[in-house]
Amino acid sequence: MIDSPPDSDDALALRVAKRDKLAFSMLYDRYARAVYVFAAHLLDPNEAEEVVQDVFLRLWNKAGQFDSAKGVFGAWLMQIARNRVMDALQKRNKQYRQEVLDEVDELLAQIPDESNIEQMSWERQQQHALQLALAQLPEDQRRAIVLAYFGGMSHTEISNSLALPLGTVKKRIALGVSKLRKALQHINPLATTPEKASDAKEKE
Repeated sequence: MIDSPPDSDDALALRVAKRDKLAFSMLYDRYARAVYVFAAHLLDPNEAEEVVQDVFLRLWNKAGQFDSAKGVFGAWLMQIARNRVMDALQKRNKQYRQEVLDEVDELLAQIPDESNIEQMSWERQQQHALQLALAQLPEDQRRAIVLAYFGGMSHTEISNSLALPLGTVKKRIALGVSKLRKALQHINPLATTPEKASDAKEKE
């Protein structure tokens, strides 16, 4: 097994677990802004600041829970941030939480895996193109696709959630997927789109 570089996220997390303040400061400098921007996208500035404080307090106290064999450090830390943001949103109504849940998952998807730079670059290009293509869709089609593909909801669940006929949900997803496929042709003639959205398994 190859040891992590001394200043890698993994190595610093191990040092934080041993109460190394310098390692904690280095991780704070690397990720505090990302956590704040993530939280501020969904909460007000004061709440976002509280999220940053809570996330790094959790890091200081629970760094030993990070397992590099299960994923990259950045994704682990941002998952803590996601949970904290969702806790804050518990005070808000259900409709608002539903509207921002897709944005939460979309932002989390931007956390890179440092183990493969070339693949990371390609995936970033694909993801950026997908995000731009999604932004061009009509809101009703975009919402249905994101709930299905990013949110993992079935057609029936989306129908119930949005109070729409099942046929309307299926039509919106099909139209949206078709438009996404065309929009992504410029980066790959065989570009893949959220096919999973149109094939989401129905749970009657």
